[in-house]
Amino acid sequence: MKTPHAILSLALCLTGASLWGADAEEPAARKKLAGTWKGFTVEGRGENPDRGPVKLELRITEQEIAGLEFKGTNVVDHGKGAYVLDLTKTPALLDAAKTNERGRKQEYVGIYTLEGDTLKWCVSPRKTRPTDFRTGDGGFLLILKRQKP
Repeated sequence: MKTPHAILSLALCLTGASLWGADAEEPAARKKLAGTWKGFTVEGRGENPDRGPVKLELRITEQEIAGLEFKGTNVVDHGKGAYVLDLTKTPALLDAAKTNERGRKQEYVGIYTLEGDTLKWCVSPRKTRPTDFRTGDGGFLLILKRQKP
């Protein structure tokens, strides 16, 4: 598995990207994603969703994602930025990009599903989009639970 920092950087230090795949359902999907989510990057297909190598929190608004990684007593702030949805695909697409400290852009492509208060986001820092919800081939699977306000 790649470093936990890479997965968080992907999810959390996102920078603006143009909206492709925007449709009439996108505003409603963004509202459904809005909230505070806590969980883990998990192994395999997420058979153990309540534990994993990286504990994290995402705060998602209709415009951006911000994230924190918890390493024991240390908290790593991974920043915030825009995200892009494409609801015309099955499963739906959730892509992100970030610019690192040296100004180099890193792109991440992913798929997601939202079932009740559980968000699953499988993402890859490579150009090859995951096709199912599992780790491997450089991809990460995040399973997050919505937190009550």
